[in-house]
Parts: sequence; C-alpha cells; structure tokens
Amino acid sequence: MVLFVWNILYYRVPSMVEDKRYEIDSRIECDGHQGTLKYIGPVGETKGLWLGIDWDDPTRGKHNGTYEGIKYFKARYPTSGSFIRPGKARFGISCPEAIKIRYGFINDELAGIDRDTLISLQKEINAPFLEVVGFSKVNKKQSKFDQLKIIWLREQCVSTAGDSGELKELCPNLEELDISKNLINSWQIIANICCQLHCLVRLNVSENYLPIEKNMEVLKNSFFMVKYLTMAKMNYNWFEIQQCMCMFPFLQELSVSFNIVNIIQRPLKDDNLMKICKLTLEGNLISNWDEILKLDSLPCLEYLNLNSNKIDKIRFPTTESIVKTTAFFNLRQLHISYNNISEWQSISELEKLNNLEDLKFRENPILKNENLETARQLIIAKIANLKSLNGTEILHDERRGAEYDYLKLFLSKWTEYNSEADSEKRKQFIIEHPRYTTLVAKYGISDIPSSKTKVEMISNVITVEFVCPDHLDQPKGIKRKLLKDMEVQKVIGLAQRLFKTGGKIPNLSFIQQNLSKDEIPLDKPLQELSYYSIQDGDQVIVRW
Repeated sequence: MVLFVWNILYYRVPSMVEDKRYEIDSRIECDGHQGTLKYIGPVGETKGLWLGIDWDDPTRGKHNGTYEGIKYFKARYPTSGSFIRPGKARFGISCPEAIKIRYGFINDELAGIDRDTLISLQKEINAPFLEVVGFSKVNKKQSKFDQLKIIWLREQCVSTAGDSGELKELCPNLEELDISKNLINSWQIIANICCQLHCLVRLNVSENYLPIEKNMEVLKNSFFMVKYLTMAKMNYNWFEIQQCMCMFPFLQELSVSFNIVNIIQRPLKDDNLMKICKLTLEGNLISNWDEILKLDSLPCLEYLNLNSNKIDKIRFPTTESIVKTTAFFNLRQLHISYNNISEWQSISELEKLNNLEDLKFRENPILKNENLETARQLIIAKIANLKSLNGTEILHDERRGAEYDYLKLFLSKWTEYNSEADSEKRKQFIIEHPRYTTLVAKYGISDIPSSKTKVEMISNVITVEFVCPDHLDQPKGIKRKLLKDMEVQKVIGLAQRLFKTGGKIPNLSFIQQNLSKDEIPLDKPLQELSYYSIQDGDQVIVRW
C-alpha cells in the first residue's frame, strides 16, 4: 500500500495578485476569509483604487454595498460588504500550481520535508507499511506526480484550471480530487479541470461559490467518469442540485449535506438521479416526510442519510398497517438522527420497508422519554429485518429478548382491546404496533405474565468506559458498548486495539460505578462478563 505522506501536510500559498486586470465576480481571499469581487474603482474622496468585496461570512463586512449614501454594489447580506485595497486580495493560482506547491519535490525531498521528518511522521502515525513516494519509488525520468491517485487541495486558493492539457500531463492517473473551499467561480472552470482527468471517479467541490447557469448539460462530457460527488455547503436548493445532476451521467453516490433543501421535486425517469445508490441530505431544511417520499421510486437507492433535518414523523402511503410498502424497495441503510420525531408510530412505519437492515436513530425527542436500553429494544422489536442499530450489531439473543419484552410491555393493552366488542381501539393498536400480532404468533402469550404496570426492559448491552491510568499519552477514557455474554478474552483484544499496546497483552480489571472503588480483576479469559456482574456505567481499567 502506498500512502502519500504529503497529503496531510499543509503549505500556505504565498500572497499574490497575479492578474492586475481585475474581473467582476472573481473570487478572492483575504486574511483567511473568502468573498466575491463586486466593484473596482474609487470610493468617496479617498485616493487610489479600492475593491468592493461581498464576503461569504455575512458578519465579515460593514454594509450592503452602499457606503455614505452611494451604492457601489449589491451585497447578499446587510453586513457582508466592505472595501479593501488591491494589495490585500489574493486572486488565486491554477490547479497545477497548487498541486506542485502542495505535493512538489525539491532536491529529491518532498516540499522541503527531510527524511528524518518523514521517518518521525511514520512512527507518529504508526504506519509500518508506509512507502514514501518521492525517494526510491519514483523514477527520475517520471514527472514525479504521475503516481498520485488522490489529491486534496482544500483551501489552496485554486481559481483556474491552468493551461490546456497541463493537468492531464501532470497527474494522468488521478482518481480522487478534493477541490473544496477554493476561489473557483464557475462550473466551467470545474469542467476545465475534470475534462483532463480521465481516471477521475471521486470529486468534492464543496464550499465553492458556483452559480447555476443555463445549458449546464453541455459540460457533461467533462464528468464522464465521475461516480461519487460531494457538494456540501453550497447554498443550493433541490432545483439547483437537479440542474447540476445533468452534468453527471454516471453518478452513483451524491452528498449534498448542509445546503438549503426544503422541497424536493420528483425525479423523472430519464433523470441521472435514477442511478443513485447512496444519497446524503444531512443538515438540510426538510421538515415534511412527504418530500422524502418523492424519492421513493429511485430504483438503486440503498443508503439514505437524513440526519440533522426537521422531520417530525414518518408515514408510508399503505392502506393497511401490516402491509409492506413498495417505496424505497432496495433501501438498506437509513440515518435519521437529530430530527424532530416525537412518536413511536414513526418507528413502526419503518417496518414497512422491505429491506431495511441498518438504522441510525439518535437524538430525537421520542428518545428522551426512555432510557437508552429500553429505547434500543423497542426499536429492535418494531423492525423485524434490522441487523444493526446505531452502529452496533443486533445478535440473535438480543433480538429474542427485545421481542419477548416488547410482548410483555403491551400485553395488558392487547388483551383488553382484543376482548372488547368495539374494534376501533384494536385497529388503532395494530396501527401503532404492526408487529405485535406477528410476535404473538411467534412466541405465544400463555406463559407471558400480564401486568398493567410498565415493564422495564433489561438489555444485554452495557456501556463501559475503558481507562488506561498508567500511560499518560493514552486517551483519558473511551466508552464502548459490550454484550454481557462477551468473553473476557475478546474484551482484552478490544483493549489492545483501543490503546495500541504494541502486541502486549493487557491486564483488565473493573470498578463498579455505584459501589466500592476497589478494582475487581477480570482474570478468567474464557468467562463471560456476566460472570463478574459487570454493569452499565462501570469502568474497565487497562494496564500493561
């Protein structure tokens, strides 16, 4: 494996204003802030040339482009406009120049980084597999850049594609390009860069100010190979995102997180979105689940990230509560944490999805009314095909326990509504608990004790904190979920990975959270944690 070490090293691009023929709408950088050039000329009675800048940060400026009663330009925000002298503005450099600065060779050394520094870095990141391209691995006759497959140019003041064919000759094998938060001001420049990179499959253009233009489809030949696209924090709505999609005929994964999407238009049959397998809409403004349903016919969609939106409930348009939906037929992973879901019926609705296996569901209002273990078991019991919840695998015994306890929790209501002549309450119960009849058939109810008091679910999963008091260079505490029936030897292996013990086998003990602070040794490798009565919140001490 080849790891290009200089990917993680940062080189500050020198201050420069290469083109004195300033162009309106050029992007500039000044003192770490980016903005758009909106005016060139005198200001009031002051001498010399001024540049009027509309800053990306609404609080960076002092006005909206109007100064002392005179309107010089129009800023996007009331306080995003200001004037600076030309010498303070950096108008950027070409993409090939940025690559040479960040990844360049100087006398067989990488951008002035000597061998000792690289060896030290190798030890620091614990990478014994590290091979440093630039020394023995690169032929002197090569360009010394042609082995680069991944390039990260975030915040490198890139503003142009450079000379025609220059980038193609420099990096012919490039597969992934991160060109986020630069000084590029049009999709045409992005196209001029990508059309030279015939192996490019991953592209990140996030946090660039790229206005939507007419006839963007004419640029599609520049992105023929791109399959994975990231466009975060670009202030796009859904219509503008769709306009961009016409340039990417073979896109498989799309991330448009932290934009301003609140309304979605249903994709057409010939839309490039129909090929999407993975879609990230995290951090947008979607509040109504009906907007999400407009994506329900995407035939290839397997992963959908809706974290950090404003969705308050989930409903599928099926007439019967126990009938599967045809919507999102191939969806396997759904992330819907940090929303406004406040009723359990929304979780029951997810049972209607045919192939949902992996769910992330954290920090929603409904979870505030239950402890962590009870909430986990309710979700597991309500969704039959779920194999992973919040990143933790659901084992067979945990599912069986969750479903059995779910039966006990609502048995009294089930019995009451089942015996009543009025079936409306029973119908409503089935709507809220569509799996209940299936679980009754699976486990029966004759041996389940009925109780009208709430049954507290007991989880097989506990959360413990690993600490390493003898090694100050180690993390202070790492919390992990464990199963009570996990063997101690597996916990030892986990501790080795968490603290990178260098092959040494650590000794484990634990301290009970609410009892004595004495350490109890975990000295029987083949015993399960339950043998020691270790509980949720206890602390595992790691020494070697």
